[in-house]
Amino acid sequence: MAETLSLTGLVLKELWKAVFNNFLFWVVLALVAFQYRRIAKARENLFGIRGNTVFKDTVMATGYGIIGGIAGSFLLVLTGVNLTGVGISYIWPLALFLMLVNPRFLCFSYAGGIIALSNLILGAPQVDIPQLMGLIAILHLVESLLISFSGHVGATPMFTKTASGHLVGGFTLQKFWPLPIVTVAFLPEASGFSLLPPMPDWWPVIKFGQGFEIGLIGTLIPFVAGLGYGDIALAHTPVEKSKMSARNLSIFSLILLLLALLASRYRLLEYVAALFAPLGHEAVIYLGQNTELKGKPIFVPPLRGVRVLEAVPYTAAQAAGIRSGDVIYAINGEPVNSKRDIETILWARPGLLEIEYITYLKKKWQRAIVRLKPHQPLGIIAVPEGDEAMYTEFNAQSLISRVLKSFRRR
Repeated sequence: MAETLSLTGLVLKELWKAVFNNFLFWVVLALVAFQYRRIAKARENLFGIRGNTVFKDTVMATGYGIIGGIAGSFLLVLTGVNLTGVGISYIWPLALFLMLVNPRFLCFSYAGGIIALSNLILGAPQVDIPQLMGLIAILHLVESLLISFSGHVGATPMFTKTASGHLVGGFTLQKFWPLPIVTVAFLPEASGFSLLPPMPDWWPVIKFGQGFEIGLIGTLIPFVAGLGYGDIALAHTPVEKSKMSARNLSIFSLILLLLALLASRYRLLEYVAALFAPLGHEAVIYLGQNTELKGKPIFVPPLRGVRVLEAVPYTAAQAAGIRSGDVIYAINGEPVNSKRDIETILWARPGLLEIEYITYLKKKWQRAIVRLKPHQPLGIIAVPEGDEAMYTEFNAQSLISRVLKSFRRR
């Protein structure tokens, strides 16, 4: 019991250092804030609306990131992932290069898988493959938890075209989290770091490789990572989509963690783990995109009424209880079947609105009374009706592809 409390205290102490005594954490935090500012600008440019403030989004992301960092730190320490043996100095440059091939390749699953396969086939660089796979698995497991709890928050409404050319409504889900985290490292000099306390006989769960120098000093080291999540929701609501994505990613993470554990005992399984890291991650992405792009879109006009894509935060519509997916059937007793019908009623500037609608989730008929101040908008974004000029096209072209394309044009 005393050893457990000692380890807990040391991990929390190093996490404190990762947040408050680490310049890199504030650099990552600034990058996260920049991303939320970019999302807010895009939202405002598309629909002329604002969601949460950049400050609020950044603070929420930081809070979730710290909670995720605590969970990830204990998983890394208890499994015994050794940061000095996973080849971080090789993985980061390769991940940045792969980003130029395709932005989604900025992920340790791809770079780590390539490094591991290079070690198995060519004998270089020297990395402990089970430890590396354990690191990748735990970081993705933390990401799945963050997606489950907050991946849907601040989803941005959009219009896009399906493969058949039909205009539909949907959401882009983009989240970023700064992740302070603590892991084990074995160094020749432990100055400035917390010493690793005596660990139980079963530790480490993921065994160290044969080339591990047991004479080194065991320490706890804080470091900082940035996690990001990007997805679309066309056939599901943002909440439904984030839950599905989190479930799929957690399954991938747990399988990879199990493979890392087994590979530390059976060398042949190192090949399986090294292949599963990039291929399994690619399968998760393919499954998520295929579900939305080939599924039945839900944000399309109903046979009667006007479907709401989003009730803008802090507006009369949201205060009245209207939510994404609800269908408005009448305002002040007059049936509405298009955005123009709603605009015609609002043009008369009535101070009091009686809105009749059916909720998306419970299919329940509701009646809400809304008081509008002069020049106050109702605050709904309706699904596209087919004549909208602006819509989003998904283009995952890489930097390299764009550069080559510009040269061909010349």
